[in-house]
Amino acid sequence: MPVRSSATPSESPNPISTPGLTWLASMLQTTDPLFPIGSYAHSYGLEELCASGEVKDAATLLKFLESVVFLNLQEFELPYLRFSYIAAERNDFEDICQLDEEINASKPCKELRQASSSQGQQRLRLIYKLRPTDRFEALHELKKQKRIIPHHITIFAAENVDLGTPLDATLMSWTYQALAAPCAASLKLVRIGQEGAQTVLTKSLRQVATLIQRSQSIDREFAGAFLPNLDVASQRHEHAYARLFIS
Repeated sequence: MPVRSSATPSESPNPISTPGLTWLASMLQTTDPLFPIGSYAHSYGLEELCASGEVKDAATLLKFLESVVFLNLQEFELPYLRFSYIAAERNDFEDICQLDEEINASKPCKELRQASSSQGQQRLRLIYKLRPTDRFEALHELKKQKRIIPHHITIFAAENVDLGTPLDATLMSWTYQALAAPCAASLKLVRIGQEGAQTVLTKSLRQVATLIQRSQSIDREFAGAFLPNLDVASQRHEHAYARLFIS
């Protein structure tokens, strides 16, 4: 009777080669909800929009993603992620400090600012512990000196430079997180169900390539998104009598 080989993967006669993808597993690890940076505790203003009735079902959730979230990604988050990635590639820590300060100044609402900073600090702490590098040693020192907060974008960019993640994949993974997070939060806030949330996410993801392409044309002096409805909702949420999410 034939006996199946017990060779390990490295001994396989036909090993699967993944040249240029050594960054992928680690990137997936730290963008997974299992990675404990606290993203599950935030709705990023969605809870108050649901409380006010602006978002109440799948259709209005999709409208929120395609208007507010898309605008913020295209005009602000993706450009600043690109600027921070380039600065980290160059080990230009002065520019990293300046970019982190600009990100902080762009968030007038306390809850959204704290959500960004708490996740950035937690990501820095974990990456510094799990995969310490000279770059993260320098970032850790800058935080100790209070020269960076740091914000989530700042650390996400530096981490992916460390991993060797291409810039386009870095932008794509950030965009996915930004769209998936409110879809996940919506399960607790409106009658939508998992299938409904996945339907909304699928529809929004069809436009991601165009969204990223458009963000490439945003120069630093023009980067920024004016989102008064989200800021007002977040400020109301801060004083809500009861709430499920931190932001």
